[in-house]
Amino acid sequence: MRADLSVLLVDDSKTQLSHGQSLLQQLGFSRIQVASNGRDALRLMAAVGAPDILLTDLEMPDIDGVELLRVVAEQNLAKAVLIVSSHESAILTSVDDMARQCGLRVLGVVQKPLALANLRTTLERFELPADVADESPPTLALSVADIRRGVASREFVLHYQPKVTTTGGVLKGAEALVRWQHPQYGLLSPVSFIPLAEQSGAIDELTDCLLDLALMQLQAWHARGLAIAVAVNLSARSLSRLDLADRIAASAAAVRVEPRFLVLEITETALMADLAMSLETLARLRLKGFSLSIDDFGTGFSSLQQLSRVPATEVKIDRSLVHGAADNPTMQALLKNIIDMVKKLKMKSLGEGPDNEADWRLLRDLGCDMAQGYYVAKPMPAGKLVEWLKHGTKHLRLASGPTARH
Repeated sequence: MRADLSVLLVDDSKTQLSHGQSLLQQLGFSRIQVASNGRDALRLMAAVGAPDILLTDLEMPDIDGVELLRVVAEQNLAKAVLIVSSHESAILTSVDDMARQCGLRVLGVVQKPLALANLRTTLERFELPADVADESPPTLALSVADIRRGVASREFVLHYQPKVTTTGGVLKGAEALVRWQHPQYGLLSPVSFIPLAEQSGAIDELTDCLLDLALMQLQAWHARGLAIAVAVNLSARSLSRLDLADRIAASAAAVRVEPRFLVLEITETALMADLAMSLETLARLRLKGFSLSIDDFGTGFSSLQQLSRVPATEVKIDRSLVHGAADNPTMQALLKNIIDMVKKLKMKSLGEGPDNEADWRLLRDLGCDMAQGYYVAKPMPAGKLVEWLKHGTKHLRLASGPTARH
């Protein structure tokens, strides 16, 4: 961990403040400030600026930790927060979710009394590198014509994030994530242009372009002996296209890629846009041999019902249920139930968002089949995947020792 990071520790107990400060110093932090309640913490942040990491207790006089987190979010007073408390997991889960909904970057929830190992594991999450493409400017002067020109000029590219087994870290596939290599703005993330493409109808041309890119990359990898699958996201509009299944089948046949190696990912939101048409398209895709994955599972109220409707082969458990779950008994119970249910339905389970070894080991111990997240690898250009496969998986093999079933 970087010693130059600033940390603000907030707790109404002098003993806990002293203990926490000592642990932080043992971890190499030197820029440590303390406050005995939420009001003092706000005064301190107003005077010296936002800390890199805020560690706060919840139960405090005057302004408690819950109110402090809300104000910090409203005024952007900290880059990341860590919740420290001795309360039951149900309360901690609610506060954790509240803070994330407010837009805070929550590193995790740590039970009191603080322990050096747990604190180290949680604080290490701060240093996870951000995907550069996800830092694109939020507002750009883009138009539908720009998107169509970009498609025609082949400016859209795919980056691939590996999907590996939790036992051994064996590469099974990769998710294709679109980027726009814009001649003026540089590399743009999907948030910069996908909403515009969907609203305008340009998503059809863009989806066709991305499917062709993914299939050509599959053909190239298979020719080199790398027989993995590639997943591509389908929008709500794509699912309502009568010719989608035939279009994808023809494209796969043209480059001689077996349908089972192309995974089509769908979200519950996309499915519900036009349920009847979506189910027809998905059924036809499965009849043609393509794999289907339910994305962001666990975020919608009717997700269980969708499992019985969609002829899926894979369920991707949303990162909100995975990230930090190693420190959260309530989330662990939810994860276990989902993984067991998916297994009984004879589908594959994939956990999204394991960003550290603790979450990776939890997925492994609970019997999740695969994982995809920063702990495995960041999204990368196709040309770097083979290099990553040779040199970037050692930590996964080391972390895939004997399981300890929960």
